Amino acid sequence: MAWQNSLNDMRDELADVRTRRIKRAEAEDAKLEKLHQDMTDLVESLALGSLLAEMNATLLDGDGEIESIVSWDEESSDEKPDSDAHLGGYKIRSDSESDTESNLESDDDEDAITTILSWDEDGDREIAVEVILDEEGISLQVNGVEIRPDTEALQQGLLEAFRDELEL
Repeated sequence: MAWQNSLNDMRDELADVRTRRIKRAEAEDAKLEKLHQDMTDLVESLALGSLLAEMNATLLDGDGEIESIVSWDEESSDEKPDSDAHLGGYKIRSDSESDTESNLESDDDEDAITTILSWDEDGDREIAVEVILDEEGISLQVNGVEIRPDTEALQQGLLEAFRDELEL
């Protein structure tokens, strides 16, 4: 009888632990989803797609290509992008990420929205703008250089990146 009581007590304890784990995982997922939405909102508020489209039209006579990659989307990067999936009016390619908890813990698994303007001019050229989530929070980078997350700083960063790409 004592054995059965011990098993029943352990079963109840396990149920409580499992419930707490599930709630903790749900809370972490909700937090990560909120951060992903904040990142998407930042990209939209900066009108990143429009800025790159203006650069493409004005500086490259429309010969460049603009692509957005959202690292946490479920689609595999090998799959054809969903024609309904757009960010700022531009196509989105997604990279699969396996474990949302590890995304906040490892530099290799940073969540990011990367928007790239690429073109061919004396070789392949590109300007990559990334909104990155890491241990320190959300940051904005243009070709690997961190900048303030505001439109004026982004515009300046894009101009400097274009000059750097063409070595002007």
